Amino acid sequence: SLQELHPDCGLSNRIRVANHVCDLAKAKKFEEHAVEAVWKAVEDMLTPEQPPEARHAVLLLLRAIIQGQGERLGPLRAFFFKVIRDYQPSNEDLSDRLEVFKALTENGKDITYLEEDIAGFVLLWMDIGLTADFLHVLVNLVKFNSCYLDQNVSIMVQKICLLCNWTTASTDIEVALQVLDAVVCYNCLPSDSLTVFIITLCRTVNVKEFCESCWKLMRKVLGTHLGHSAIYTMCRIMEERAYMEDSPLLRGAVFFVGMALWGAHRLPALKNTPTLVLPSFYKAMWCANEMVSYEIVLSITRLIKKYGKELQVVTWDILLGIIERLLQQIQSIGSAELKSIVYELLTTVEELYEQNGFHGSSDKFFSLVEKCADKRPDASVLTLISYRAQSIQPAKDGWIQSLHRLMEKFFRNESRSVIRIKVLHILSFVLSTNRQLYEEELIEVAVIPHLSGIAEDRDLAVRRQATQLLVDLAESCSTHHFTSLLDIIERVGDTHTHTGPLEVSERDPTAESPMEDVRTAIRGLLEILQSKLYSLPASHASRVYELLIGHLQLHYKNKYSSAVACSIRLQVFDFLLMMRTDSLHRLGFLSKDGVLRFSPYCHCDMGWVHLHTVHSKLPFPRGTLVPTQSGNHRDELNAKHDKWLLQNVSV
Repeated sequence: SLQELHPDCGLSNRIRVANHVCDLAKAKKFEEHAVEAVWKAVEDMLTPEQPPEARHAVLLLLRAIIQGQGERLGPLRAFFFKVIRDYQPSNEDLSDRLEVFKALTENGKDITYLEEDIAGFVLLWMDIGLTADFLHVLVNLVKFNSCYLDQNVSIMVQKICLLCNWTTASTDIEVALQVLDAVVCYNCLPSDSLTVFIITLCRTVNVKEFCESCWKLMRKVLGTHLGHSAIYTMCRIMEERAYMEDSPLLRGAVFFVGMALWGAHRLPALKNTPTLVLPSFYKAMWCANEMVSYEIVLSITRLIKKYGKELQVVTWDILLGIIERLLQQIQSIGSAELKSIVYELLTTVEELYEQNGFHGSSDKFFSLVEKCADKRPDASVLTLISYRAQSIQPAKDGWIQSLHRLMEKFFRNESRSVIRIKVLHILSFVLSTNRQLYEEELIEVAVIPHLSGIAEDRDLAVRRQATQLLVDLAESCSTHHFTSLLDIIERVGDTHTHTGPLEVSERDPTAESPMEDVRTAIRGLLEILQSKLYSLPASHASRVYELLIGHLQLHYKNKYSSAVACSIRLQVFDFLLMMRTDSLHRLGFLSKDGVLRFSPYCHCDMGWVHLHTVHSKLPFPRGTLVPTQSGNHRDELNAKHDKWLLQNVSV
């Protein structure tokens, strides 16, 4: 057979014989020195001028000999290794040569006789054939022979990181990460390779299928003596303006730092506090990028939910600065998803505030909430208003102006009923507690400017609440502002009667009548009149009485015939019929408990005296003054009774 491998036998015949020897080499043990003889016979077939099929046949033969003869090769292993290493051209037949090398080293596990040259070979091959197939071998080389690679580990790491950064083949990335993992686990990652290593992981973690493996690898590095240096490196990356446009890199750095220091599997050995790294998060937002901002929101939300109650003022100050920047960014770059989680972050801080776990500046936080109040849910705005209300007291400088601003933003320029009613409750409380000293200022600044147009407000619940507030305020007001307050109440009382009847469906007894605010206004006027009868100036009582009579006349003028209208008139007439006069023509009022008290300030003309004496001679019994239930027609008795009273009662 050796004779048939001689160059004179023809190339095709030599290739055929070489293939036959391959089979023999795998199945049988060669005689001593037979391997050397075979090699000498085929050596010339590996020269560059030989056709590819000849070189391929020889490389297959070498592989078969190595696999079949194994331990019997001895120092020949080093010889065959040099054949593969010094092959010319160096960048050809890479796959076949690599197969020979894999057979020679058992896929990188055994480098007997190759120890001195293996590091140089690895670097050479990384330059000419850095494929996933070679990286698999490199994993074993690092695991089983790391001590022979020490001097070149830095260059190896850099080349592998370069591959990860430019390749789009997931297989290459997967095996490259396995090599890096082996370097970390079986060798000491060189400190001068840390930056490129960190940058590679920060970019690669953005690939969904490698996120978990990247985090596991990063966690291993953070657990070594390089842990704090790694955190510092990632913070420096976030702060470097050179990387401000590299959103995948910044996002990865934010993710790793947050996960390492306060994530579900944080590393307790790391002593970096949130206060040390959060300024880097803030600087990572120099260039507005949705991907980076999204990751920052996720990270600080996790921090606040887990450790919010432990965070101190200085940390909260940085967090609020980040939130402020986020709120600015979502005005221009925010998608619906980013806006949603930013607003959820605000809700998380609000919940902490309500649990007394927020130790930052409440003023600064609620200023941020107020800037986006129109986008916040009702509960959030109500919490904001309650906080603002705390500073509306005489002990605070500019408190009346604060009340004015609160009314302006959350009553006048707000459409949500529950929020506007909340503000009215606050206004009512402030008036009740401070009116003795500041009534005039409060009415001038906070009441009249904001409630003067309440009659035209479209929200019935708000109209009712505001009207009740005005009534309560007017009842004890004795200054010239009483007239202004009464003017507003008058407009509320006359709104529907001027614009025509607004009926409520008789089929739905639970439906609220659009005249409920009118009922509140008129009932309030009755209360005011009863109070003003016994206080100065008497003109106030006279004015209220005139308003009541004027309102009744509008009912008839506009033929207002709904059940609510009849109920309102009945209330007024019931009140008037409770009034009495004494021999000195002083007006009095018979209260529900039967107590009669006369006013020293309000007298009446003779019409009222006659009313007192003829009360028992009314042409119709009072008991017939009830709202009609027919729906469309007012009871005829009620109509005549009302007309009679209007003709006989006057001041």
